[in-house]
Amino acid sequence: MKLVSLRGNGLPHRTWTRAEETAEPWVFRIPPGASVLEADGRSWSSGYPVVALFWPDRYYQVFRLCKPEGTEYYCNVITPPVYDAAARTVRFHDLDLDVYVDASGVRLLDADQFEARRPEYPSAWIEAALAAAEELTRLAQNRQGPFASLTERALTPSPCWRRLPTACAPAP
Repeated sequence: MKLVSLRGNGLPHRTWTRAEETAEPWVFRIPPGASVLEADGRSWSSGYPVVALFWPDRYYQVFRLCKPEGTEYYCNVITPPVYDAAARTVRFHDLDLDVYVDASGVRLLDADQFEARRPEYPSAWIEAALAAAEELTRLAQNRQGPFASLTERALTPSPCWRRLPTACAPAP
C-alpha cells in the first residue's frame, strides 16, 4: 500500500512506499524505517511507527508520530483523499499548510509556502484549506477528535511503537 502526495498542480510531491492497512478504514500504519521518497529523488524514513489517519470528506490528514517519549502529530492540509483499490494507493494533493502538535502546543507551519502557491489553487481549495487549518488547530487546542487524550499521550511513553494503530486511537 502506498500514500501518494501530489502538489496542487498534480506533479509528484512525496510517496510513502509502505503503509499497512488496519482494521479501521482510512487508517494506515507506517512501520519504522519505511522509505519516504521525495519528488527530487531524496528519501528518508522515521525511526518510529507512524499512524496515518485520513477522512474521505476532510481537507486534512493526521500523522500520529508514535515516538517512545510521547505522541506528536503532524497534520497536512490536503484535498480529500482518493483510494485507488487497483493500485493499492491513497492519493491526495498537499495544499502546503501544516499543523504540528506536541507537548509544547499547536503550531501552524508553512503558511509562506501556501501563500506562494495560493494563485495556483482553485478558490474552493483555498477556502477549504484555511478552514481545515482552523479546524485542526481548534481540535488540537480542545483535545478533540484525533487529539483526544493529548495530555496523557504527551506525558506518557507511547504504546504505538509496540502495537497497531488502535493502541493510539483517541478515547471515545
